[in-house]
Order: sequence, then C-alpha cells, then structure tokens
Amino acid sequence: MKDLKQKIRLDDLLGQVEPYATFHDATLNKIEIDYEAYELTAEFKLCVGNPDGKVEMERERRRRGVLRLSGLIFWAIEPPGNIDTDKWSPLWLTSDGLTEEAPTETARKLTSISIPDTYGWYLYFSDINAFAYLCAREAVFEWETT
Repeated sequence: MKDLKQKIRLDDLLGQVEPYATFHDATLNKIEIDYEAYELTAEFKLCVGNPDGKVEMERERRRRGVLRLSGLIFWAIEPPGNIDTDKWSPLWLTSDGLTEEAPTETARKLTSISIPDTYGWYLYFSDINAFAYLCAREAVFEWETT
C-alpha cells in the first residue's frame, strides 16, 4: 500500500498566508535542477487575488513563490504540441493534479511504476500544449518575501 502523502495536491502546499492562492493560471518563470543533490526548485507567479473582490486589482493580484522538491525522482516534460515563437513567455499552467489523474498514457506508465512515500503530480501548460510530470520524496512551497 502506498503512503497517503502521494495524495496531497499542489494547492495544499500553499498554506494559509494567501487564502485564495492557487496554482491554476500560474506561470512557471524559472526552474533549476540539481541532479547531483536530487533537488528541483521552481519559481511560480501565482494568482492570490480574491475572486469576489470588487476591483480588478484585488481579483487579479499575483505573488511569486518557490516550489522546492528534494529527493527528486523525476521531472519530465513532453515535447511542445504548440510553439508560437511570437509569444515566448513563462509557461502558463492551467491544470495540475495527481499523476494518476492525468489523461495521458505517459501518466499511466509513471503511475504504474510510482515509488512509495513520494509526491507525484502532473502539470499542463496550455501555451505549449504539453504535460509535465514530477515526483519527489519531499515538497515544500515558500512565498517570496516582498
């Protein structure tokens, strides 16, 4: 039986500092992988605004944060299904979830070989029409201080 730690969603890592924070519609601005140390650091810009806010600025507020993975098992991204060189920008994350929930053959294969006591997620980037997959033993999210 696999440890339930695998069932934690990315949004669950965000804590209560920003009660409306979500990875949905976030941008992936930077990623660093240290294969020798088995670590991945990913900088995101997340929507933290109140969806019921009266003014657009309140609804559309964004904040940077860093997802730190240690005990990295894998990070993989599919070849882009769409490359629009006129619109190079940070990757636009529009869907995420547990690896086992991704609607792809790759996810099914990765789930079948998943390692107990690990976190595993998929990320879908709309702007490049591609899925990414990650798996690690530990995951922490930290808000960038302003």
